[in-house]
Amino acid sequence: MFDDTGRRQFLQLAGTGTAASLAGCSALSNHQGEGGGGAEPATVTLAVRPDRQSLQELQSEIQSQVQSGELDPQQAQAQFQRRRTELTRNAVDTFRNRTGNVSVSVDNTVAQFGVLLVSGDPAALIETLAFEEVSGLFPAATFEQAQAQAGTGTAGGTGTETA
Repeated sequence: MFDDTGRRQFLQLAGTGTAASLAGCSALSNHQGEGGGGAEPATVTLAVRPDRQSLQELQSEIQSQVQSGELDPQQAQAQFQRRRTELTRNAVDTFRNRTGNVSVSVDNTVAQFGVLLVSGDPAALIETLAFEEVSGLFPAATFEQAQAQAGTGTAGGTGTETA
């Protein structure tokens, strides 16, 4: 019912790097030194998403408002996009709060897309995939693509934020 074009376009863009990200993940594991220790830090793009239950509740709430006549479809679309962006920013904050538990630092974000440029020990970066809000790791260059797209205003956000 709701068009989330900006995020969808970014995800399509990021999807083109899926094979590269898989190669990147294997490259991360190859960062182990000869003796298995002393891994060099790596930098990747990490994507986060709001939890599904919150998104479903949001969609149900807005659909109810449309059905009751409180919102017309255009208002509903705008409200959905705005509140989804809020939920995505909350997911970014949740991830930031968890980074104290792993050896990962957040270098930069495009919060409205839920995209973070992160660096750290390769094993710790891979460990973040177990976090509920994390939806994937991508090559670092994907972050630049998200920044460029956010700069065009297609996502309805304010651009990037630095850590």
